[in-house]
Amino acid sequence: MRYKIITTVTGIVFALQLSAQQQANFSQYFFDPLTVNPAYAGSRGTFSGTLCYRNQWLGGITGAPVTQTLDAHMPLGDNIGVGLQLYNDQAGPLRVTSATAIFVYSIHVAKDTKLAFGLAGSLNNVGINFGEINVETPNDPAFPTSNMSSMVPDANFGMYLYKQNFYVGVSATHLIQSDWKLQSAPITAVPTSMFYRQYYLTAGYVAKLSDNVALRPSALVQYVQAAPALEELDATIIYKERYFIGIGLRNSITSGIGSNNDLVISLEYDLGNKFRIGYSYDLFLNPAGSYSTGTHEIMLGWDLAKSDKTRMVNPRYF
Repeated sequence: MRYKIITTVTGIVFALQLSAQQQANFSQYFFDPLTVNPAYAGSRGTFSGTLCYRNQWLGGITGAPVTQTLDAHMPLGDNIGVGLQLYNDQAGPLRVTSATAIFVYSIHVAKDTKLAFGLAGSLNNVGINFGEINVETPNDPAFPTSNMSSMVPDANFGMYLYKQNFYVGVSATHLIQSDWKLQSAPITAVPTSMFYRQYYLTAGYVAKLSDNVALRPSALVQYVQAAPALEELDATIIYKERYFIGIGLRNSITSGIGSNNDLVISLEYDLGNKFRIGYSYDLFLNPAGSYSTGTHEIMLGWDLAKSDKTRMVNPRYF
């Protein structure tokens, strides 16, 4: 009985590790780079934030991941940035809820160009709800009636080089690689349950094509232990610095399975230098597409200045 419980929970954890779902992959990483790099905090020059809702694998897949995030950040003077991020992710029976505090120090490396160093500390509540698992025999004694949960500390670090029309960032999350220490009788601990370190490389650039049209290519590369590497290339057309229409291709290669490709379509609208809204739709370009109608992601962002004198003069593309 004890072996059956451990095998079941370990299988859940292993499956989630293979899909890199320990941390959601946001399609609009260029809308809110703070989701992958803490050094972004304060870079917009005013009190900024983003609210995000992401619903993956729609179309009847039970237990598909659903993620919500809320973050806010601002500069303190010319060289300091601070931020706070709240995160909630539910994937099947596994739930991760966290609160993260961010501190950033930046330096001028050239005219209108800054290099920021960001450090973040977080506290995560990790839990498994056995009531979410469908079993053949009701009240099967092999499954615990109580849930597993634990509080886990963690840390992230990033560097972010940027100017108005360009950025490149490198970051690493889950630096501590904390063991989840999930406990529930008669299990003493779920083996190999931990946060695995993840590494990110991001870059973006805006090229003016005319007075009203600009092109914004961007890229993301992600690597995490026990999961395939992931690469994403995106291209966004910007019209009158207010309308954004983008298309991207996400690719990952799983040993023994092959390539997993997603087509990402994104829309963004700037409501007038204070609020902006973004939407993206992910379409599977592999056999999994026959089991899902795709993934939806909605983001709402804001940039609130203390007064008109401190309101951003130049448009922000990142």
